[in-house]
Amino acid sequence: MGTPNEMMAYSSLSKMDTSQNHGAALSNVVAGNNYPVQDYLYEQASEPDFPEYDSRDDLFAPTRASPKVNLNTVLGGLVSIVTGVNKSEDDASQHESFSTDISFLRSDKNGNVNVHPSVCVPSAPPLLEANALQYSAYKEVLLADPPEWLPDSSANVCLQCNLPFTALTRGRHHCRFCGGIFCKNCSKGRCLMPMKFRIRDPQRVCDACYERLDPLQGLLINYNSNCMQQAKHDVMDWTSTRSWLNMPVGVSMEYEIYKATNTMKKYCQVARLNPEKSIPSSILKGAKGLAILTVAKAGAVLTYKVGTGLVVARRSDGSWSAPSAILSVGLGWGVQIGGELTDFIIVLHDRKAVKAFSSRIHLSLGAGLSAAAGPIGRAFEADVRASEKGSGICYTYSCTKGAFVGVSLEGNVVTTRMETNLRFYGDAYLTATDILFGRVERPRAAQPLYSALDDLFSKMVC
Repeated sequence: MGTPNEMMAYSSLSKMDTSQNHGAALSNVVAGNNYPVQDYLYEQASEPDFPEYDSRDDLFAPTRASPKVNLNTVLGGLVSIVTGVNKSEDDASQHESFSTDISFLRSDKNGNVNVHPSVCVPSAPPLLEANALQYSAYKEVLLADPPEWLPDSSANVCLQCNLPFTALTRGRHHCRFCGGIFCKNCSKGRCLMPMKFRIRDPQRVCDACYERLDPLQGLLINYNSNCMQQAKHDVMDWTSTRSWLNMPVGVSMEYEIYKATNTMKKYCQVARLNPEKSIPSSILKGAKGLAILTVAKAGAVLTYKVGTGLVVARRSDGSWSAPSAILSVGLGWGVQIGGELTDFIIVLHDRKAVKAFSSRIHLSLGAGLSAAAGPIGRAFEADVRASEKGSGICYTYSCTKGAFVGVSLEGNVVTTRMETNLRFYGDAYLTATDILFGRVERPRAAQPLYSALDDLFSKMVC
């Protein structure tokens, strides 16, 4: 949500009618969150263009033409001083000119007189987003307390469409904001909750509550979403057992960020000891993006693979995009046996490869040699990835733990984890294309990941 640069004016307007549209059935059983609504709100007003003037001059002083100095004006001035006739006429005309011009005043529908916004521009910035109006109407929403959910036995029909609940086709769903009971069709929306709910994941709400919460989602994303929180787990040395082994499946984006950061730090440590195992500088310099994930692989002749991770892309200015969560599942066939846990760093060679990862699902085919004996092994693969948005070439480097050996033909299906992205960013309309192509600000929670990326690319060869 973009924020315009217009100056905001502070004015007093009428109160908003914030009555709920849940219907009589819901209003009788659900305790509402009633808070006083203030009369003050922000509205857009263009910044007035004042001319430049010297601070010693009066900006609003009336301008007069300089009189001609001659004998007639001198004698007329002396007569005016003695009689006082001209002075009274000038005072009356000046008083009339200033008293009749009231165009800078305006009145609202309640009869209150207000100063036009162009006359007085406040020095304090608006507390909320500049492109949204009437925030006093949303104050009770922002200050709402978590409701007490209605028991399932209190409603046999949906409180919105009044259709009866059934076991399979129309189940009961509680609105997380009002606590009422609705069917699935009447509670499709997912919204971030206000601060007092202390929940950072988007929650299911009914249609009426969605209409109330949707205008505030931009504000709640900036302050209450998971992506804007500081990373809590950022220790990756031997003192943290979390860093000893990356799990193949991560349940949250925060853990995927931790896994990716841990993978890059361990890769740099191994590459310092054995430079021949490092990714060539020529490949890193041309990388348009990186996909980092942990995959578990097991089997004999026919192997199965599953793992999760994230992908980031290079922006046009050289910075890194926000991360997008991915899931990989696949099969392998060949002369191979055993099991292994592998941390992959996939270098996206061109923009076509980035577009493949930005699609909802893409396929990869490739051949490679892998060997794992004991705690650390190594593998290198080159593959082609194809999706409805195009195909691209990727180079895969990995660090392997386990007991596995073989040469195989690999096939993988990689999908974007939309639900994980939703829980992290809080925006139900966000796509992987928006994330990877720079339309999303870099999240605060991914700062450890960006630090590891900067360390990797600043040295090229760790």
